[in-house]
Amino acid sequence: MTTSKNIHWGILGCGKIAHKFVSDLLLSENSVLYACASRDVKKAKSFADQYNAVTYYDSYEDMAQCKEIDVIYVATPHTFHHGHSILCMKNGKHVLCEKPLGINKNQVLSMIDVAKTHKVFLMEAMWTAFLPTILDIQKTINAGTIGEIRHLTADFGFLAVFDPNSRLFNPSLAGGSLLDVGIYPIFISIMAMGMPSTIQTSATLSTTGVDSECNILLTYSDGSSASLYSSITCPTDTKCEIYGTKGKITIPGRFHEARHYFLKKDDLPEIKCEVGRIGFGYFHEIEHVKDCITKGIMESDTMHLEISKHLVALMDEVRRQIGVSYPIDDE
Repeated sequence: MTTSKNIHWGILGCGKIAHKFVSDLLLSENSVLYACASRDVKKAKSFADQYNAVTYYDSYEDMAQCKEIDVIYVATPHTFHHGHSILCMKNGKHVLCEKPLGINKNQVLSMIDVAKTHKVFLMEAMWTAFLPTILDIQKTINAGTIGEIRHLTADFGFLAVFDPNSRLFNPSLAGGSLLDVGIYPIFISIMAMGMPSTIQTSATLSTTGVDSECNILLTYSDGSSASLYSSITCPTDTKCEIYGTKGKITIPGRFHEARHYFLKKDDLPEIKCEVGRIGFGYFHEIEHVKDCITKGIMESDTMHLEISKHLVALMDEVRRQIGVSYPIDDE
């Protein structure tokens, strides 16, 4: 690995999300796009050429073994996160893995075990956790500005063209709204209110057996609640509202990438809180990972692995209740 202050990145998977991520990576000082990899060599070369990567691979195994790479961003479809992350970690690479970290709790726990065994950094790429807007909202909540939180609503929906073989509708690729976009409303509820005491769900399933719509009601021991919705058949505002005893926070659409939020306290006029972000928003996550690796920190104190355990445990329970399973669950 490099001994300079630069952090050399490898990109495993050259799809849509990887393009956005690398656009922000290029904004990060001392972050170097060293390599990318795709099973399709033409796709790998095109990606490398577009973003001036030092090299490219048509083998994930070869890139994982490259001694010049410090950290690998895993950007393949959901069902491959577990295997690809473990491949990288067993080769001594730090890993930033796209959400969801794993398909189920067993996968997530095994990934964490490998990270600890090989003494490498592992983090779920929940980039929303690092947005300046979300961090500012956390401070506002913790300061008691809106009082005690009593209710939260959050939604994330879009209209996808039905294709039974696509990653959104194919159960073999862990399709459905929950893992793809429902994870964002779940995350924001955990961030603001913690883990619930009870979970109630309902869903509409597509003809392929994955959830096309999912409704989740979370209740807490103090009587507070959260109402969450995800969909791949209905466009929504992708908005979050947090109601407290002394006020309200509104994160407008699209809340998971917000540049600002609105604060309404008591009877005072609503205030627009401009916070901003750099690039698409992935920049802030990239900077955090870079800092952790530079300082030799093996687990994020912001998106720590306990949060990933909570996320997957909650999603496992939702899937159990709505009757959605994937072939990979049995492996």
